Amino acid sequence: MSVRILLVDDHPIVRDGLRVVLEADLTFRVVGETGDGLEVVPLVESLQPDVLVLDLMLPGMGGLEITHQVRAKMPQVRIVILSMHESAAYVAEALRAGALAYILKKSASDELVRSIHVVLAGERYLSSLISEGAIEAYWEVAQEEVDLYETLSARERQVLHLVTEGLTNLEIAQRLGISVRTVETYRANLMRKLDVGSTAELVRYALGRGIQPP
Repeated sequence: MSVRILLVDDHPIVRDGLRVVLEADLTFRVVGETGDGLEVVPLVESLQPDVLVLDLMLPGMGGLEITHQVRAKMPQVRIVILSMHESAAYVAEALRAGALAYILKKSASDELVRSIHVVLAGERYLSSLISEGAIEAYWEVAQEEVDLYETLSARERQVLHLVTEGLTNLEIAQRLGISVRTVETYRANLMRKLDVGSTAELVRYALGRGIQPP
């Protein structure tokens, strides 16, 4: 029986290359792919993959939020993060969210294949390029307090700054050239990641970080 994989990256050429790498292993079958973060959870629900290979930085909804939602709704899906970011904050937050593997995009292609076999066996896997023997160390960091601001995407930080300026969702959408719905998604992501319950708390957090309105 083949392993069903959903492939998520916002660059089509990267997805094409990853599909070739993955399907070279005859036990793997890519059953779907997307580059839009907002499409991932519905696709997981409809396709029921065994493994989700997921980039962190996606339009619409980031990989960390997707990981939280998939783990909450379909905990049987193994999540492998494939990212260019190797800082402890990103790795720790991905593990905390429920990812079982974290692979750097600069890794050798066979490492992605190896990581999928490992997570299917119920084990965790970190890219060998992060550091030797670092799985337990990063897992410990994941259970400690981390600077969550460092896990925000560039776009999420932009939205946070604009919220601090007092802009409405419509004004933020116009400033960034995106839809109001997308702004709402970014704000929801910010509030969840930063563990705040209102816009006022979001602004207080920003001010505490030294983010000042102009």
